[in-house]
Amino acid sequence: MCGIFGVINFNGQPVDKERILSARDVLAHRGPDDSGYYESCNHTTIQPCIALVHRRLSIIDLSPAAHQPMVSEDGRYVIVFNGEIYNFEELRKEVGSRQSAVGNKFKTNSDTEVILKLYVLEGPECLNKLRGMFAFAIWDDKEKRLFAARDRFGIKPFYYLHNDNEFIFSSELKAIKHYNNGLTLSMQGMDAFLRTGSVPAPLTIYEETKALLPGHWLQCQMSNVQCQKYWRFTDLINIHASIQPYSHAQHLIRDSLLDSIRAHMVSDVEVGAFLSGGIDSTAIVSLMRQAGHEKIKTISVTFPGNKLDESKYSNLAAKKYETDHFEYRLQEDELINDFDKIIEAMDQPTIDGINTYFVSKAAASFGLKVVLSGLGGDELLGGYPSFINIPKYQRIKSLPLAKQLMKAASVLLKNQLPAKAIEYFNNPDALNAEYRLIRGLFTTEELNQLGWPHTNIHPYNHSIAGEYDFMNVWINDPSTPLRVTGKNNLVMVSALESCVYMRNQLLRDSDVFSMAHSLELRVPFVDHLLYGAVLPYLDSGFDKNFPKKMLVDATGDLPDEIVHRPKQGFTFPFADWIRSGKIKEAVNESLVNKKMEDYFNTKALLNLSDEFQQSKIHWSRIWTIYTLSKFLT
Repeated sequence: MCGIFGVINFNGQPVDKERILSARDVLAHRGPDDSGYYESCNHTTIQPCIALVHRRLSIIDLSPAAHQPMVSEDGRYVIVFNGEIYNFEELRKEVGSRQSAVGNKFKTNSDTEVILKLYVLEGPECLNKLRGMFAFAIWDDKEKRLFAARDRFGIKPFYYLHNDNEFIFSSELKAIKHYNNGLTLSMQGMDAFLRTGSVPAPLTIYEETKALLPGHWLQCQMSNVQCQKYWRFTDLINIHASIQPYSHAQHLIRDSLLDSIRAHMVSDVEVGAFLSGGIDSTAIVSLMRQAGHEKIKTISVTFPGNKLDESKYSNLAAKKYETDHFEYRLQEDELINDFDKIIEAMDQPTIDGINTYFVSKAAASFGLKVVLSGLGGDELLGGYPSFINIPKYQRIKSLPLAKQLMKAASVLLKNQLPAKAIEYFNNPDALNAEYRLIRGLFTTEELNQLGWPHTNIHPYNHSIAGEYDFMNVWINDPSTPLRVTGKNNLVMVSALESCVYMRNQLLRDSDVFSMAHSLELRVPFVDHLLYGAVLPYLDSGFDKNFPKKMLVDATGDLPDEIVHRPKQGFTFPFADWIRSGKIKEAVNESLVNKKMEDYFNTKALLNLSDEFQQSKIHWSRIWTIYTLSKFLT
């Protein structure tokens, strides 16, 4: 896991080494173990000048030989790489059998060198063979061409800025902002955040930058930038297939889970695990033990005396699986003291992820550099209420006269129902309207009431996002959107949860907040081979009275107290802290900040705060405004 950064000057102007090194070291938290610099510039001809830089967190091949930027033997190709390739050893054997085409023997035991040699052999097709999380860039110094790619699910980030004079890329926006001496806040990005709680790719919070979409590669040559898909989630889905009987799959799912766990434990340093005491994190620890991992360090964050404290269950799991367990007791004061650091790490606004910041801080203080997380278990195995509610809502709206009654209710109950419900009742046939109802944040009407001046810039508008609608998933192109309806409908819910909420919020947040503490966070549930094994059986294996049955069956030994406990996400007691804690004052001050008056009606924001204090709205609404205020001010 590392930080990558690069600059191409198209006009042949020399790169500013001091400025580039300064931007590189903005990413020092991503790679405290080593740093590197590469430059290519022919001062006698008008050709692009490039600099590639790297900050390294040493996980695989800890030796200096695996230093980056890494240059091919003939000096033509140079790579900077962030991530891990879990099948690099088998790919290394394959490349070794074709060695004459890419030089002599391997000089390192790193996955970086495997990617480089495989690209030399196969070009962009090499991406289809990689199993892991990655964002990398390879410079071809002969053709003066940059190739960059991002993993299938978007576990690792890749941001870029492109104009007539230069191309800049980075693992984090803050390095581009630092190099560019500032960036302009994006109205589209902020509007999308207010509607969804995150800034969905390809948008970013800045006008000048974009995020490379997951499952895409990018090529930059002579100021021309081309992006192309190499993988889409819907490749895993055969929408015409019959539902496969779950009884045939239990051993297959178990074997696939263990295979993913073993792959994600490939490391030359110790691998620990987050353990909240929920089914997903407990299953990860159980499977680590079953896969032969003898010494396991586990970490949890606790809130002594609060109803959200899960220490009872995390301690139970730690005892059962005999882990070396570390509890990090978090108080509100620490959140307040660390909040500026959290915003700096955040990189762009999100309403989630602070839990990951603190559990990662705990893991790092416990001496770990790599942890496994249960992120993705809900999306893959039906853990969210959306797997029950979306099909249920669709059945209800299909009843005779249902839509007419919904339309009437939207008028008669306008002041009693949430704005999202009114929006849904008025347009129940909108594409995946049920998913928008569940995952949406502020509606257009609510933003108008708050005085937000940019509600005409809708994040679902194709003129902004091209073929990417932030609440939908395309099968092939915008003319064939994925709909949650009929046969295999739970697979479709999984696709939406995986490609919208998980991709744009959970994975992005997990990257920036873990790397803020120089910690590599791995997600064994987010594996394309595992998804391919599980999805055909999701509709037949799902039990609405026991949503995680498939995972519980496959794991085989989870404690009953954990299996049958009420579902609780890994969250903090934000509602209590904002309503009556010390953070209340900071939140209220943000609402009346002069800068906020340029974007919101102050009186409307104070009314929103009153509604929260009266428990009429969820804490995430007021937290969204507070978080955005930190970027605006």
